[in-house]
Parts: sequence; structure tokens; C-alpha cells
Amino acid sequence: MDVLSVGAGSDGGLGCHLKQEGATFKIYAKHAFAMVLEVYQKANKLTPFFKQVIERVNSSDFFSTFVPNAKTGMYYVWRIMHEDYSYSPTIMDPYAKAVIYFQGEWRNLVISKQNYKVIKPQLPWKQTILYELHVGHFTRIDESIPLKERGTFKGLIRKLPYFKQLGITTLELLPIFKWYAHTLKNQNPYTSGLLEDVWGYNPLAFFAIDERYSVEKTSEDSLKEFREFIEAAHHEKIEVILDVVYNHTGEGGEDGVAIHFKYLAPEIYYKYNEQHRFLNCAGTGNTLNTNHPIVKALIRESLTYWAEEVGVDGFRFDLASILGQDEKGRWLKESLLNEIAADPILSKVKLITEGWDAKGSYDVGRMPAPFCEWSDYFRDTIRKFIKGDQGIVPAVSVCMMGKEIYFTDTRKGKDQTIHFITAHDGFTMWDLVT
Repeated sequence: MDVLSVGAGSDGGLGCHLKQEGATFKIYAKHAFAMVLEVYQKANKLTPFFKQVIERVNSSDFFSTFVPNAKTGMYYVWRIMHEDYSYSPTIMDPYAKAVIYFQGEWRNLVISKQNYKVIKPQLPWKQTILYELHVGHFTRIDESIPLKERGTFKGLIRKLPYFKQLGITTLELLPIFKWYAHTLKNQNPYTSGLLEDVWGYNPLAFFAIDERYSVEKTSEDSLKEFREFIEAAHHEKIEVILDVVYNHTGEGGEDGVAIHFKYLAPEIYYKYNEQHRFLNCAGTGNTLNTNHPIVKALIRESLTYWAEEVGVDGFRFDLASILGQDEKGRWLKESLLNEIAADPILSKVKLITEGWDAKGSYDVGRMPAPFCEWSDYFRDTIRKFIKGDQGIVPAVSVCMMGKEIYFTDTRKGKDQTIHFITAHDGFTMWDLVT
């Protein structure tokens, strides 16, 4: 291993920030005695070309260093060093733009920043027709798609003319962030085998795409293929919105896996109840502490990355009530939602909320402008109407006018109501009408 002179780091943001002469690496760790950084020239290299123990400075919980000669395409590894000089397992960098799991280690990609340059459609809400889909399933059995491209972004590119023919303006993709498939330990009732999550609602990385959805199954190629899909959609004047899960993570509860936050600062990243057990507002074992400045910054920077660097047109926030709650799960007048709404970049993209959580909070109508809101009232009313329930016509007329939601933010009007009949939760459109 080459011995390199290392600078003292910089005051830049968390994650890896590449410059012409090298890269700054920075991570937040609440209880670490020291942090160990290793940089590898390639993903599959066994020996790092750089290694450093970064000691705590002035009781700060931020550990950073500058690595000369670090370049795009290299990978880095973080570990916690304890007081007895033992190491933790490798830690996924919460800010990594791509990650791989190589021989039992999480390795994070070094990548340069590049802003999106293709002109976005920027369609007004009045012209927006949303189509929610699962990237892996939509083309999985489509014989018009080459076999290797089914269930991928490349497969979706081939279906863009079909969406245009349907009159769709905006594709809403179920979660594509890298996720953990076994957060919920459900078993097949017949075989007792462990069931896998295929929807992606248990994310591990808020800046990295899951390689399941690319033809080439590497972290770099996943990002490259997704960028190609975004550009192809925009050339067809079709928008792309991401379903994002910032209310919990795939680390699960006390018996769940440890990937990053549980190592780095669990009491900062997660909410706890009076018994000091994970608060479970999302029904999956943990709840992100979205009222803490560290977590707020992580989420806002993630959103900005997808909008500015990758080019997505907006976001649908899963269980968005949690983003508006305090450490105990109570609604706040000023929260992360307000910060997103006031952000000069994020306020210009399409923002959609699911205004409830899994513990019973219901906040439809409370989201600040310019957030649009899912109307479950419309969904339930139109289903009853289709089914033939009596006495439903007045409610249908209110829904048709877009006046079924009372907004506490007086800046909002009927254009902020999202009308839908079926979505990923519950039965499909096919089930509804047959």
C-alpha cells in the first residue's frame, strides 16, 4: 500500500466530494472512537491503495479527510474503530451515489458531480396524467422486449411510445433506491421459506439505485441506465416522478440488520419510545427521526441530488405524515415538509404526499403549498360509485369539482388534489372492475 500525505479534510458536506486533485470524504458518527477509511482503485481490488485512521477532533462527531489522486470509478470503505482498536463491519455511506457488496464488505462509489442538462417537460398540474408502475414488473413478461431488458430501465424506454399513445404525461415509479429484501421477516405459509420484498419500500440508500433494475448488474451501470431512461422520457415529453420512502429504512427494528445508521448514530437517525425501543410509525420496525437537523439535511440533499443531477421531475412521499411529526410522532406546524416546500430547487418540482402513517395519523389537507395530496376520499367515493352504492352522487359531484379536501394552507386550491382510484396498496384496477 502506498503511503500518501493526507490533508486535514475540508468543511464540505457529508459523503464523497470529488475535485480535480482528489476527493474529500466525510461521515457523521456519534460514538466512534475513530473512523477508518480505505480507498480501492477498483470495486474488486483486495488491497486498498489508501488507508487512514481518522481521529476525533475537538469532540466533533464529523470525521473527514482529503485523499489525493482519488478519481471517479474508485470505491471506498468506512469502518468504526472502537477504543480497544477493534473494527466494526464495513458501513454503507448514507451519501453514497452507488454501492456494492463485495466479499462481505459494503463499498461506496467515488463519482463526480454532473448536473442534468436536458430540458425537462415541466408540465402544469392541470395537464398531468399519472401512471404508477413497478420497474421490475411492468416489462417482466413483455415478449416485445428483449429478454435481458425485461424488468429494467432499458425495457421501459421501449415502452415510452405506448405511454404516449395512452395519453400518459407522467410516470410515477415505485421505489428504485437500493433496498433490503428481508426487513419484514414474513414466511411462506406452505414452505416456511423467507419471503422477499419486491416493491422496494425498505430502502437502505437514499442516493443509490438498486441494481435489480439495470441490464448490467453493477452500481455504476444502474445509475448510467437510469440517466438514459430519464433523458429518453424527457425527449418524449414524459415526466418521471419517484416514489420515495424517507419515513423508515430497511434496517428494521431491534432485531433488524445494521447497515449504516445503527452503527453511526441510531439515537440521531431514529425515533425511540419511552422504553427506548424503536418507535414504529411506519409498521416496519423503525421510524426516521425526520425532525433532527442531520436527518433533515440528508433527506433534502437526497431530493436535490435526484432533481438537479439525475433529472427527475418530482417525488411522491410515502407516509408523508411522518415527515411532519416530532420525535414522539405528533404533528408539527413547522417541519421538514415546510423546509422542502420553501426550498428554491425542490419547491419547483412536483411534490405529492400520502397524508397518513401506519400508526393512525391522518393529515390529508395539512400539507403546505406547493405539495399536492393524495385524495383517499376520491378513491373510496369513486369505488363505491362504480360498485353501484346508493346515495353516492352528491359525493361524486364534490370529487369531480376537486373540492373534497379542505386545505389548511389557504394558498392551495383544487389543483393540489391528486385523484386516483387504485394504486400499489390494495387491489389492482383489474380486480376493481372485474
